[in-house]
Amino acid sequence: MTDKELMELKKLTNQLLELNEQAFLYFKEYSQKGKEADFFETVKPFADRVKDSIEIWLPKVSVWLAWEKPDYLHKQQIDQMIENFEVLSVHCFQKDTKKKRFIERYKSIEYTLSLVTFPDKTN
Repeated sequence: MTDKELMELKKLTNQLLELNEQAFLYFKEYSQKGKEADFFETVKPFADRVKDSIEIWLPKVSVWLAWEKPDYLHKQQIDQMIENFEVLSVHCFQKDTKKKRFIERYKSIEYTLSLVTFPDKTN
């Protein structure tokens, strides 16, 4: 991978981390406070943003995994993270979302993404 490709992957990974944080804020606002989120104005656009971001990120992280071959991150973890993220992006708006399960998903996504935010190799 080139330095440019690595920087792009890092940028996209950081965007996903920000979306994960946004989901947590939505969870606190809608699920925990019992507010109603408008499906077409809030829920669907956010879930679509997460899905679109993942679709752009996935091929790049797949190349990185094949190139870097990290001992601590595997394709199955990426697949599980994607599934969790897609569920989280909708559940953060639902009143009946269990806090413990939501937090577990949120932390799992954060952890997996943090494994991709590697330090710069320019040192």
